[in-house]
Amino acid sequence: MPKDHLHFILVRTQFASNLGAAARILKNMGFGRLVLIRPRCEVGAEARMLAMKGADLVDDAVYYPSLHEARRQIRLLVGTTARSPKSGKRRIGSRTLASQLVPRFRSGPLGIVFGPEDNGLSKQELRLCEWLVEIPTAGVYPVLNLAQAVGVVAYDLHLASREPDDMQFLHLAEPAEFQSLIAHLEAVLTSSGLPPHLSRQRILARLNRILGRAQLEKEDVKLLRSLLALVSRSHSEHRGIGSQEHRE
Repeated sequence: MPKDHLHFILVRTQFASNLGAAARILKNMGFGRLVLIRPRCEVGAEARMLAMKGADLVDDAVYYPSLHEARRQIRLLVGTTARSPKSGKRRIGSRTLASQLVPRFRSGPLGIVFGPEDNGLSKQELRLCEWLVEIPTAGVYPVLNLAQAVGVVAYDLHLASREPDDMQFLHLAEPAEFQSLIAHLEAVLTSSGLPPHLSRQRILARLNRILGRAQLEKEDVKLLRSLLALVSRSHSEHRGIGSQEHRE
């Protein structure tokens, strides 16, 4: 789903600091649609200051008098809650929201709803939401700050929206580079003259598994092949000296 279809809805926000911090993290994650439902705080200088370069989200926020009114404009609502409602509504985690639910709704707007800092969304407001999402936390203190909750959900949604190549933080070795390393290892083992009780094929199979689990980067392969070349050269020189001594 395009990010423009995702609306972050803050209901009766109490503190301008939370409003500003939420706008900032939304800007960080590339989201641009902020909806405010009867904010209790002043939507002004403090919120804009804390929003930093996300101040335009505060300035361009859409206002509704109630979540019921917002529901008329936004096709689907997902409420965030730390409560355990007795209703049969589906309850999902923020990662599931990002990876499974959001991709199913590409044709219309979807709202992620966050309640006020003191008591969260009311039971009536939760009933307006088709799904309820929670952020898994440690049981000892499960309640997140509003801006933190917005940040976690926005991050999960942003991460799920990225192309696979964008998430390739490691410069992993290509399959051909990995196979070249294995072939180099085999050549070194062959030339080293293993004792008869050691199986070259068993050793290679085990090394293949070890290196496969290691998720080697390109520089790792280069380093290992350089070390193998050094070992081979040292072994050849040692054999040359031994042969010369034998002839003498």
